[in-house]
Amino acid sequence: MENKISRSLIVILLLLSACLSGCSKKEVASPEAKRPSESIPAEELLQIKQEVYSFRVEGFGKDRKIEWNLEGESANVVLNEIKINNLKAVFYDKGVTFTLLADRAVYNKKNQDIELEDNIIGTTSDGGELVTDYAKWNSETEEITTDSEVLIKRQNITCKGEGAITKPRLKWVTFQREVEVNIAPDKKIVCSGPFEIDLEKNVAIFNNNVKITDKDSDTFTDRLTVFLNPETNEVARIITEGNVRVEHRGRIEDIGKTSF
Repeated sequence: MENKISRSLIVILLLLSACLSGCSKKEVASPEAKRPSESIPAEELLQIKQEVYSFRVEGFGKDRKIEWNLEGESANVVLNEIKINNLKAVFYDKGVTFTLLADRAVYNKKNQDIELEDNIIGTTSDGGELVTDYAKWNSETEEITTDSEVLIKRQNITCKGEGAITKPRLKWVTFQREVEVNIAPDKKIVCSGPFEIDLEKNVAIFNNNVKITDKDSDTFTDRLTVFLNPETNEVARIITEGNVRVEHRGRIEDIGKTSF
């Protein structure tokens, strides 16, 4: 009798042990019990976005003086890119401050370049202005480039064209095509491009299908160099090159290469 009871107890204990062992294995295999790193691939973890509601970054020169700063109302951070809304960027160069605003921008943390979109307005502390809808800022060359139409104003000179390169002081600018320049008080000059103006050297160069309009005449030429008065930015002298034609309000004169 005792032997039967002992055998029965042994059987019951073995059954309980098997049940407990089965439950334990089931919990270990359960998906809920896995660590996040085991259930989410590493590639997906790297793509997780961070959203912040204020953003500011500063750049310093070798002398530890601040050269520029960026700030925005909100931003999404993905790997090396920071997507910024309502960007405000300020650049400091030789005593002149250049402030750049844009609805949206992407800042690359690795190379510190900036891609800007929509309602881009740049102003200098000494009166320059830039307006476009798309541009890129290269931190290494300190150049602002765009393939879009851009308007640049500087004192009495207004330049409009497509495909531009300039720097924050807006003292120098190159347009690739469809150029229109107005120089107060009465000069309007258009060309197919390229066009370059350097206000530090007081010179502007127009290329291809150039037309100069003033109150007295229209002048057509292949290439035009304009020298500006350094004090007033008004036209001091011009040189025409190539095929030159002048229309004195109806009277046409072919005069070849000349300067006046």
